[in-house]
Amino acid sequence: MTVTAPPPAAVPSAPGRIPLFGHVHRLLTRPREFFNSLRDAGDVVTIGLGPARAYVINDPELVHRILTKDVRKLDKGVAYEKSAPFLGDGLLNSSEPTHMAHRRLVQPAFHQHRISEYAHHMRDAADEVVSQWKDGQRLELDQEIHSFAVTVVCRALFSSELGDKVAEEVEASLPVLLKGVTRRIAFPVGWLEKIPTPSNRRFEQARKRLADTLGGVIREYQRRGGDDADLMALLLSARAEEGRPGLSDEQIHDEAMALFLGGVETARDVLSWACHLLSEHPEVQEKLFGEVDRVLVGGRLLDHDAVTELPYVRKVITEAMRLYPPAWLLTRRTVTDLDLAGHRIPPGRNVLFSLYAIQRDPSVYARPDSFEPERWGGTSGGELPRTSYLPFGAGNRGCIGEPFAWEEMVIFLATVARSWTLEAAPGERIRPVRSPMLQPKKLPMIVRTRAAQ
Repeated sequence: MTVTAPPPAAVPSAPGRIPLFGHVHRLLTRPREFFNSLRDAGDVVTIGLGPARAYVINDPELVHRILTKDVRKLDKGVAYEKSAPFLGDGLLNSSEPTHMAHRRLVQPAFHQHRISEYAHHMRDAADEVVSQWKDGQRLELDQEIHSFAVTVVCRALFSSELGDKVAEEVEASLPVLLKGVTRRIAFPVGWLEKIPTPSNRRFEQARKRLADTLGGVIREYQRRGGDDADLMALLLSARAEEGRPGLSDEQIHDEAMALFLGGVETARDVLSWACHLLSEHPEVQEKLFGEVDRVLVGGRLLDHDAVTELPYVRKVITEAMRLYPPAWLLTRRTVTDLDLAGHRIPPGRNVLFSLYAIQRDPSVYARPDSFEPERWGGTSGGELPRTSYLPFGAGNRGCIGEPFAWEEMVIFLATVARSWTLEAAPGERIRPVRSPMLQPKKLPMIVRTRAAQ
């Protein structure tokens, strides 16, 4: 007797699709709310990216499977394709086998002893920023954090003044590039990107300026030589296994760009939201002060050892990332048939999943929209749900720079808490900007000096 497998289940389509334009109007106006609403439409649902169809995966277990077990059945997808003009083929964008080969080359830069060495750059950069603040001053705090993050990455990447040139261009160009990527994801029709519109011209000019600046600095760095303790020296000296060549100049450029996007944008976004949330929850801020004062008593240096003794600071950041994951929308593209919960997705189809929606799932998190650092138990930041908390991804595509980002974020937040109280600026509404990275449009804040400890 022959048993016939049941036919694949039909994939429902999200409501509100407009012919030719699909769901572009929802993606460009209230994108996170749109993806959050799809949870009720099914575990797998289709939406329109312009005239094209994309599959949205709402079930966290299926998302985790895509990132781990089925990882070789998909490549990186539309978001990474549209960011390739400035990110190139580095770790963030590359497919196998390039990704794993590069990951092995770059991995030594993120070993624990290296992270400990980077801590002093992070501490010095944080001190330089907060030491300029004045009691009662109104600041654009997101800009302060962005300057800190750029300084950290440049000092870790280049142990010289060469990084200053790159830092200036990164601050100017990355916002333009990310805004352009948002438009290209929402309506991924290639010929539109070639029309010389003002936004396309701005995108190309920013891309070229940043590429030229970084390329010039890399060449100068190669000419001078550098400190073996910095990231650029490690990239330049990287060698593959079995005598194969290391990274080319172009590949070094691409990996440096990936480090800038991860080390600058991720830290800026998470820390901005964390500071915003602290300003709205003074009781959480007081608990933060208590821990920082106990650990950094007597003027103790904020080094890597001290970072490991600040679990509540880590909980605050963990909860901020749950509510506002920096790379809130991840994309993939199938390279072979993919079966998910009885739904067959053919090759060449765009697959999307929203970490913002997954990490606010009311079936997993009580009061999912509330800021509650205490929900993360344990002494090291909590037992994270394996499939429902994925701000750094999972599997062999998980963020290689996660330890660097944690060190950077804990050091900055502890440096602020050591001396300053954060207050929301009166009459200001903090809203996310339209971007592949979840960041506040602006973050005006008032800083007040804490009483002497």
